[in-house]
Amino acid sequence: MDKETLEKIRRISEKFFGTQSDPDQMPVNQESADKLHAIHPDTIIYKFDGPRNPIAWSVVVPTSIGVMNGFLNKEISEKELLDMATEEKKFEALYLCAVFVLPEYRGKGYAKQLLTESIDKLSKGKVLPLYCWIYSKEGAGLINLLSQELGREIARRND
Repeated sequence: MDKETLEKIRRISEKFFGTQSDPDQMPVNQESADKLHAIHPDTIIYKFDGPRNPIAWSVVVPTSIGVMNGFLNKEISEKELLDMATEEKKFEALYLCAVFVLPEYRGKGYAKQLLTESIDKLSKGKVLPLYCWIYSKEGAGLINLLSQELGREIARRND
């Protein structure tokens, strides 16, 4: 993917998630993208409407059970989660970190599709614990739907 497309994704993500003003969130920058790709190339999955027009993307981070528990118990931040996951490179649990769909493409199932694809690729056929940190009411609805369709619980960090 070219730098212009990556920069477009970064700007949209930053505007929505506001990570620059929250030191506990995973930053939306090239360093974070590099860390995620070092864990596995499918930690970030994109949907395009044309060769350079991203319309949706998801971020799923494989972690250890210890990192999952530390995050859910508010002992570590999301930023620390990424640093620990990068060092450990363990595939014991999956953190459903982020999913974003441009407003004009919402309601078409892309968010669920991207998360399901990531879970399938990263779990490699194993049933791994899933967890998340809900950011919006739409995110809560997505997690409820995904949990129902997968037939299993998705643990949530409550703030």
